[in-house]
This record gives sequence, C-alpha cells and structure tokens, in this order.
Amino acid sequence: MHTAMALDGYTVVFDLDGTLIDTAPDLVAALNVCLSDAGFAPVPAPIVQGQIGLGSVAMIEAGLAFQDVAADTVEIEQLRSVFLDYYAANTANRSRPYPGVMAALDRLEKAGATLAICTNKPQALADTLLSELDIVHRFKAVVGSDSVPKRKPHPDHILQTLDLAGGDRNRAIMVGDSDPDEKAAQRAGLPFIFVPFGYGPIGTAQNKRLELEDYSKLTSKLILNPF
Repeated sequence: MHTAMALDGYTVVFDLDGTLIDTAPDLVAALNVCLSDAGFAPVPAPIVQGQIGLGSVAMIEAGLAFQDVAADTVEIEQLRSVFLDYYAANTANRSRPYPGVMAALDRLEKAGATLAICTNKPQALADTLLSELDIVHRFKAVVGSDSVPKRKPHPDHILQTLDLAGGDRNRAIMVGDSDPDEKAAQRAGLPFIFVPFGYGPIGTAQNKRLELEDYSKLTSKLILNPF
C-alpha cells in the first residue's frame, strides 16, 4: 500500500550556477585563462561574479570593462572559444554544492518531490558538471540554455523543463539566484525562492520575494506554503 508523502506530485526546479553549485572558482579560472591568452590581465572574482548567470560573453565583457577595454575592439568569439574549451576540461576542479544542498535534496526526495534543473549553462557543460560531481542522477530533467528555443528569463525554459520531468505546472516551484530565474518563474506562474548567497544579479522584487537563508530551511513545509 502506497503511503502518501507530503510532496507527492510536486516538482522543485533549481537553477544550477550560484544556486545549487558554487561554480565561480572554475568559471573565473576559465575567464582568466582566455583573458591572459589574449594578452589581457586576469581579474578578481568579485568583478565578474554578478555576470555568471548571464553567460560567458557577459563575464568576458565585464573582465574587459574592468581593464577599460571596449568589447567592440576585441574578438569576443575567439575569447569565448578559449573560455569554453578550457572550462569544458576543467568544469569541476573546485566547484562544489553549497553547504546543505545534498541534505536538502535528500529531504525533498524522501518527501516525494521530483527534482529538476533549468539552467542557462550550455547543456553539455551542465551535464559534465553534474556527472563529475556525481549528482546528475538526482534530477529527473536537466535542461540547458541551448536545449530550448528561448532560455530564461523566457518562461518556456522552465515550462519545458517541467514537461520533461513529468511535472504538474500547478504543483511546482523554482529556486534560483538571479533576475532571469525570478522573471522566468513569475512569467510561468510558479512561486520563486531566492537564494541570496548566489551570484545574482537580482533586481527589485515586483512581488513578495521569499529568501532562502540556507539550505537547511528548504523543507516540505516551505514548498507547500512559500508565502
């Protein structure tokens, strides 16, 4: 006889970088390799951390701007190619789940929730990172930016992730650390939980914003009653 669990039929959709995994060390290392390769100086992590959720080009442009170099004077695609090649081979050197993430995933799964990832990271890099950290099996669906026609903040990115996970759009919630996450969730009609210790950027909340102080607070009760 099946015993109903608190989160039966619920799907929790996570962003990846800055939400589940602290990937900044490896991403900033890749950025500095591509900058150095092109003859520019490396940049400190805080300068570009806010661009991580916006992709490699945004990180490169922020790194150049820090050095007063106009992006339109540089072959950005060449820098991006070096960035991606290096990062693909060094995806999980120092990247690790945030404290409490693994215990939170255990709690949610035991409560019956389906877990999924909706990320603006390219699909192959997301798959590689999760595989190298040995957690890819925890997620029913992982959907990268190049696996959908329109990525976050477009709501279809989340909705297609939900569909692939076999989720119910009326019983789902999004956890993320940036504007694209929040806007995509709101446009898809999903409640949103903000991770303030991630990378951002995050704008002024249009509606009430629930902040997750740490992963010990991500419980069935919070999922069922976010506000």
